[in-house]
Order: sequence, then C-alpha cells, then structure tokens
Amino acid sequence: MSSPLSDLLPYAQVISTVAAAAGLSVSAYQAWRGRKSVTLQHLQDFQKAMIEREAALAAAAGDEAKQRHALIEFMNFLEIYSAGINAGLFVGVAHEIVQDKIVGSIVELTKAPQWHEEIDRSITSSTTYKHLLHFMKVRRDLINSGIGER
Repeated sequence: MSSPLSDLLPYAQVISTVAAAAGLSVSAYQAWRGRKSVTLQHLQDFQKAMIEREAALAAAAGDEAKQRHALIEFMNFLEIYSAGINAGLFVGVAHEIVQDKIVGSIVELTKAPQWHEEIDRSITSSTTYKHLLHFMKVRRDLINSGIGER
C-alpha cells in the first residue's frame, strides 16, 4: 500500500523538471539580451574612438610631430579592430559596421599619398600592422572597389 505522498512524487518530479526548463529558458533569454546590449555598447565605443582618432588627425594639421603621432595612433586603432574582425570577435551588424569603417579608412589612407611615407616609417618590425595587413589581404577586392568609387 502506498502513501498519499509517494503517489504525488512523479507529479512533483515533472513539475520540478518543467520549472528547471523554464528557469534555463529565462536565463538563456537574459544572456542573449545582455549580449545584445554589450554589442551595442561596443559599437558606440568603436564609433566614439574612431571619431576621436580622425579628429586628432585633422586637428594636428600644421604640426608635423603631432600629425605623425595622431597618424600612428590611428593606424594602431585600425590594427586593433582589424585583429578583432580577423579573430571573429564581431558578429552580425557589429562585424559589418566595423569592417566597413576600417575599409573606408584604408581607402582614404590609400588615396592620401602624403601619409604613405609616414606609414612606411612607422613599420618597425615584421609584426607591425600584421592584423591590418591580413585584413586588407582578405578584403582586397572590397578595398579596391572603394578606391574606384571615391
């Protein structure tokens, strides 16, 4: 003869399993939403940093030392974000936006011969701008089409 509590045990197990599954679903949804918020924050940070680097380069006009420093900082910025794209750290629209901005910057630098010598001088080893160079190699057609458009 079974007790009334032991008769309810299978129902309790089903209810606890359903509750656990619901908890996992809520946790997964919260993680997904959190990742979306972080991605938006990273895009805003990227945009702000891009604007600051471009502004520093423009503001340094007329001062050769400041201009060189601003250019090297801009190149290092492109290197870091190229590494992120190359490593797959950006996905979806974040990947698209960051890639497009880097390509646009490369196109502008390519069309500005006054910077070419400074960029060449800033290369101090075989690893200087290696991520940026890899980025450019993989996206050569995209960069070339941008050069032709502008």
